[in-house]
Amino acid sequence: MRDWMSWPHRLALVGLLVSFLLLASVYNVISTPFEAPDEVGHFYYVVYLLRNRRLPVVPASLPPPNYEHEGVQPPLYYASAALLVHALSAPLQLDLEDVNVPLEGNPHSICGRPGGRQNVAYFSHDLRAMRFPYQGRVRVLHVVRLWSSLLGVATVAGVFAAVRLAFPNSPAAAWLAAGTTAFTPGFLFTAGAASNDNLVTALTTWTLYLVLRLLRDGLHWSRTLALGLLAGLAALSKFSGALLLPLILLVIPLAVALRQTKQPGRRSPISDWRSVIGHWSLVVSVFALIAGWWLLRNWMIYGDLTGTRPMLEMLPLRKEMSVGVLIREFPGLFRSWWGTLGCTAPPAGFHLLYLAPVLGGLAGLVADRHQLRRDWPQVGVLMVWLALMSIAYVRWNWVIHAAKGRLLYPAMVSVAGLLGRGLATWHARRRWPAVGLLVPLALIATVIPFAVMAPPFFFPLVYDHVSDVHPQHPFTGRFGSDIDFLGYDLDGTSFEAGDQFDLTLYWHALARPQEHYTLAIQLVSAVPGETDLLVNLNTWPGGGYYPTWNWHPGDVIVDRYRLQLPDTVVRTQAWYLQVLFFDADDGTRLPVTVGDQPVGEFAVLTSLRVGATNPGDLSPPGVDRLAAPIRFGEALALDGVGTTLGYEALGLTLWWRSIAPVDEDYIVFVHLYDAEGQLVVTADAPPLAGGFPTSMWQPGDRVLDERIVPRPTEDEDPFQLGIGWYDPDTGVRLEAVTADGGRLSEDTAVIPLVR
Repeated sequence: MRDWMSWPHRLALVGLLVSFLLLASVYNVISTPFEAPDEVGHFYYVVYLLRNRRLPVVPASLPPPNYEHEGVQPPLYYASAALLVHALSAPLQLDLEDVNVPLEGNPHSICGRPGGRQNVAYFSHDLRAMRFPYQGRVRVLHVVRLWSSLLGVATVAGVFAAVRLAFPNSPAAAWLAAGTTAFTPGFLFTAGAASNDNLVTALTTWTLYLVLRLLRDGLHWSRTLALGLLAGLAALSKFSGALLLPLILLVIPLAVALRQTKQPGRRSPISDWRSVIGHWSLVVSVFALIAGWWLLRNWMIYGDLTGTRPMLEMLPLRKEMSVGVLIREFPGLFRSWWGTLGCTAPPAGFHLLYLAPVLGGLAGLVADRHQLRRDWPQVGVLMVWLALMSIAYVRWNWVIHAAKGRLLYPAMVSVAGLLGRGLATWHARRRWPAVGLLVPLALIATVIPFAVMAPPFFFPLVYDHVSDVHPQHPFTGRFGSDIDFLGYDLDGTSFEAGDQFDLTLYWHALARPQEHYTLAIQLVSAVPGETDLLVNLNTWPGGGYYPTWNWHPGDVIVDRYRLQLPDTVVRTQAWYLQVLFFDADDGTRLPVTVGDQPVGEFAVLTSLRVGATNPGDLSPPGVDRLAAPIRFGEALALDGVGTTLGYEALGLTLWWRSIAPVDEDYIVFVHLYDAEGQLVVTADAPPLAGGFPTSMWQPGDRVLDERIVPRPTEDEDPFQLGIGWYDPDTGVRLEAVTADGGRLSEDTAVIPLVR
């Protein structure tokens, strides 16, 4: 063992710990402030200690944001973080001047839904405070997160030390266990967030190390004292840490029995039991001295030793729970262990990658079960600790929905230790080296922050001067009195069903708006009289991350969006791209002026062509396909006509096909003729009543042009229908040609009306 921990190996361990700290720092920086689970409550517990120098009581009497239900948690993590912040307040210029600024919840948040891009954030954010080197409470939060990362380093080191002690004849197990711990994305994410899970995990890991030392070296008063101290501190970090006490009480007589086995006849059973009782008494006394006051305080304030009851009163409880539900939630627990990362999650199926080390480790344990028998006390301790933590997890999850892997991280030493020992079996047989597993895990853990966590939090750029931005399409508009619209960028004007397109809006804050206005980006039907919406994105500006209430006067905001068209679009047509602001509470819209002229409650940016879903060659319902299409000019063709002759009007559907692009916006003329061939009604209009001008048509487009034509008197009852196209500027008709090349009279397609 001494050779295994030679200087090269010690340097390698230092390298692993430094790598973990650097990675945890990356997660710290990329993870959006206060978006980690329960981070608001954990952070404001620290704030409360800094400002009031006493422990909080729930429910909080302070307005939000505050420590919420976390105020019941044991205080050690928060007190240690508060001491660190206090010590660094002068050199790092830490201040909490903005600590009372509300953290407004985003009503449009899609937190936790996979694949989202806008409104992933759960809270509003001040982008200026989030710019490095940060400001106000955001800077303080990153210091608290740094403390969590350092505790994560202690956990990785403790896993290595404990597993090396547990399996002295399998040195690769320690490296595999520590490496797996260090490169678990979920653990890195937790170590880059403000959470008391980090302290209790570090303390339980090192307590397990001392427990294993107890098994190897036997009872010693100093070791027992240290165990009682660490168990008490773990209980003061999170109450699940108190489960260390029964584990220690169980291991003490086991250590005595193992010592008696190694040295039979050394001491009498009575003497052994006196020793056991003495060490039990010391552990319990030290534990009570460290954590007893906290239990007593809970009883005096809440009438509950653990403080669980007041916490449950503030949390949503399960309506029903069963073993079946628990089993069904296990895949979610597995995903959460490896990393769901707050409001973001890796792609579906990503977590299946981690089945390889898990199944490989379990298979290795089975394959080497005979060799493991000599290490049965250590294996037993690791498994008992995992069982105790699992019982605590099930008990908590039975009451509230909490399928969160981080709740089991205090058992990281057991999980990683046993998997590491199993994987070391294959390493010993030279099936593959340990580095063959750790390198891919490290690469995945490194890529996750940049590929998964960062993209959904696509924060807008904020400039100080209007001259700093250059919109592709300038626009002179104003919403209300405080928001100037400078223009927009658009990556195209013609799209198909299911496409995505990028839109960038440029805002200028003339003053700080007094409300969190919702921005609506819409695609509205360009057909007059229709109000259909193809796209309707309601969002806070900045993709949901920079609401108007946080804007600063003079801000120039580059607001980027990726919009998704639906997979099903009924017909090819034009849609108006428009934007508006409204108050989500009462629906009031901000008035819009363009060029100092009021234009209503929205600003129309441009028109977009969107193709229909799978137009195909089959005639739409109600349309009779012509025996042969009729071509108009070189670009347009009529493939079918549908008519419905009513008492007062003629319902007409024209099925057009685009052959080639055109630059003009042509008009369709519709003539009704009586039985004598006399013109009785003329109904001319652009396609879709102007909702889809021909200059926007693309080759291959199938356009359903539906219109209503007034029916004349009975004396002039229509007998035939004439259809054609003309240029509105010149009145010249497009040449109408049949399939065999014959030109139609007066360039008009004549269709009989069926009664």
